[in-house]
This record gives sequence, C-alpha cells and structure tokens, in this order.
Amino acid sequence: MAKQHKRSYPAKKKEIRFHKVEVKSKKAKSFMMWHPAYVFLENDNIFIYVTLTHSDDVEGVTLIKLRKNPNPKDKRDSYYVAEIKEDKRNEFSKIKKGWELDESDDRDIRKMFKKR
Repeated sequence: MAKQHKRSYPAKKKEIRFHKVEVKSKKAKSFMMWHPAYVFLENDNIFIYVTLTHSDDVEGVTLIKLRKNPNPKDKRDSYYVAEIKEDKRNEFSKIKKGWELDESDDRDIRKMFKKR
C-alpha cells in the first residue's frame, strides 16, 4: 500500500455541511446540536470552515451578512461568523445538496483566511 503524503497546502473546497457543536446551558447540562458551516479548505482530515447563522446579534462575535442565503429554500438574511475554525472531518455531516455560497462571499472568506 502506498504511503500517503501530507499536504503542504490545503485543498480548495466549496461545501456546506452541518457541524457538530456542543451547547452549554445554565439550566441544562451541555448537549450536542448541528449548525451549518461553510467548508472552504481541507488539509488531510481537517476541515477549515466558517459558521453560518440567521442570528444578526450574537454576543461577543463579529457577524458579516451574506449577499445571498446559501439555502435556496430560505429567504431570510444569513450571516457568517468572522472567525476561521478548523475541526476533524468526522465532526461534519454529508454535503448539503443544492446549498451554495455566493462567489463574492467565498472570495471574502478566503481573503480573511489569507490575512490570518
């Protein structure tokens, strides 16, 4: 079996998946929920992504409005969290078919990644 070489650069992606997120509550114990994420790069088994949301006011987080909602069946405003994150591939669901991020939003996210 051939030995796999680690990438020295991340592979480009354009996928929207749901990401497993742990939610901590004062009233209840912590629990897991799924939240949409835009995966734009992959390095080995690590996805590099930004979180997507409908909320326009999340405490302590900078949100940037998307030009178009990635879900074609949803007309509400959408935002992405202006923070690049990474996590293991197995923490994500399958690709959401039909969901797509606007090209301008994709460019903005990639520019933010390059600055980081």
